[in-house]
Amino acid sequence: MMKPIPKSLIFICFILLTLNSVAQEFSQDSTISISGLILSDKEKEPIEDAIITIKRTRRGVISDSSGVFHLQILPKDTLVISSMGFEMIQWPVPAVTDPNFPPFFKIYLKDQAVPLKEVNVYALGTYDDFKEEFVKKKLPPKKKKGEGFKLSEAQMFEIKLKEQARTPPNVVAGLIGLGSKLFKKKKKPQPVFSNEINYLHQQMLQEKFNREIVSDLTGESGKTLEQLYAFICKNSDFTYQDSDLDIQTKILELYKEYKLDPEKANSSLLQLKKEDKIPNHLRP
Repeated sequence: MMKPIPKSLIFICFILLTLNSVAQEFSQDSTISISGLILSDKEKEPIEDAIITIKRTRRGVISDSSGVFHLQILPKDTLVISSMGFEMIQWPVPAVTDPNFPPFFKIYLKDQAVPLKEVNVYALGTYDDFKEEFVKKKLPPKKKKGEGFKLSEAQMFEIKLKEQARTPPNVVAGLIGLGSKLFKKKKKPQPVFSNEINYLHQQMLQEKFNREIVSDLTGESGKTLEQLYAFICKNSDFTYQDSDLDIQTKILELYKEYKLDPEKANSSLLQLKKEDKIPNHLRP
């Protein structure tokens, strides 16, 4: 016949089981501190602003500029780590043997390439809108030929002063003229050009000197423009080799002379009509 178990023994076993369960619950509920470094898998460089959350609570932190983070967790927690340009991972926290010495972990994330769809960008909506706006676009007004070369009163005065400075005194001019006559070399025969070359030279000169350019520079038109044009033709010897600036400077000088004595210009026009010709190098 078996002896009954003493009540005191049963009571002691109950106390031991209770203490064991309480100890396990206490150990599971106690938080521990961990630290870590988030690195890229290829370059092994720190990842800034990586998001580290606890899967159980969805609470977490962000890594600093050095990729380091600090977090309070429970044993056996799982961390969810993500960052832009990297694959998101779930990282189970390893067992911590000594909570008094917080462990430091290195966690690596793999690069993730995200392909983007092709995008067409138009400044004015769709391509059809762009074509419509392009057709409606107006070109800027055409700049007049002589407008860019028009000289101010101050510039004309400066040019005149330079010409006067280059002009020698009368005595010196006389000696220079006498010397040039004594030691004057025979003129070289002028080259004879074909009709095609002469026509080309006339076209080149006409691009530099014509009624339109005279009108742009002086603002004259109609009968006055014809009189001024005739006066300039008679008192100039432009060639196709002259520069635009030289020609237009001379035009403005003759225009000032014309404004001082319009009757002289009228007589020039009558003379041209009477002779019914214009020098070859100034034909329109």
